[in-house]
Amino acid sequence: MKATALAHSNTALIKYLGKKDEQLIIPMNNSISITIDALSTITTVEFSPQYTEDVFILNDKKATGQAYQRVVKHLDLLRQEAQRKLKAKVVSKNNFPTAMGLASSASGFAALTVAACAALGLKKTPQELSMLSRQGSGSSCRSIFGGFVEWVKDDGTGKSYAIQLADEDWWDLRDIVLILEEKEQRQYSTREAMRLSMKTSPFFAARLAATESNLDKMRRAIKKRDFTLLGTVAEHDCLLMHAVALTSNPWQLFWTSATVKMMKLVPQLREKGLPCYFTIDSGANMHLLTLPEHQESILAELEKHHFIKKIVCARLAGGATIISDHLF
Repeated sequence: MKATALAHSNTALIKYLGKKDEQLIIPMNNSISITIDALSTITTVEFSPQYTEDVFILNDKKATGQAYQRVVKHLDLLRQEAQRKLKAKVVSKNNFPTAMGLASSASGFAALTVAACAALGLKKTPQELSMLSRQGSGSSCRSIFGGFVEWVKDDGTGKSYAIQLADEDWWDLRDIVLILEEKEQRQYSTREAMRLSMKTSPFFAARLAATESNLDKMRRAIKKRDFTLLGTVAEHDCLLMHAVALTSNPWQLFWTSATVKMMKLVPQLREKGLPCYFTIDSGANMHLLTLPEHQESILAELEKHHFIKKIVCARLAGGATIISDHLF
């Protein structure tokens, strides 16, 4: 009863912000993302009578506290689904900074769900896997799929899951991931920050009202491979989300000085004839969206700026999958 899964992080083009149901993690709005190959999680799960309690090891350290409890709660959900009671050992590794606004929980819970279901012998469709994964981390339901993915808030029957809008071969977009901060720990987790914003920001309702139009534009941009439309809408939605965070009580600022410098640099790159647009999740780091023919020129410009700690170039990736190389 052992399996290992690989899942990739996803970059939200239209953000998920606010929950209609906290327990089931049903979102207030649909969201759209791209699954990217350079940021990934590998997770091995083994269920066995030899374990007297669940063990979770993340990046070579035994997890405790909230991180541990979230994994145990998710294992309980999957055990209930399989009608099993065995305890588990979970070993997981991210190849990128954790809890830094790079969607580590998305790849993490997608990998955990796929590996645990395989270890338990649960035969689930990708849609069913996305519904299970969603209950561990909302955005992880999108990492079950590759390419361009939409998380549907409610399909009319009360079900919420992700669907693939187009696969990873549909359009060769590039995501230049800019690591601007590697160590800063946020005051609030993404989940806590979202809860505060929904309850206290006067801009939350305005952002929600603008989302349907942005979703329609994003779907059209993907269908027509309209990069200018995709980038413009992604950047706008990102700024709307951060406006909500800034006007929450207490207010939340995820950016550092390096983030702001980079935000100012992006329009300058466009003026130089280098099409690129930024998006930022709940952290200081940034995703820079562009097309393959402009990537090298943009990288040459970025290398002039020493406040950028690390640059990771990503392409679109496939969905979460079982692999044969176990972590233990």
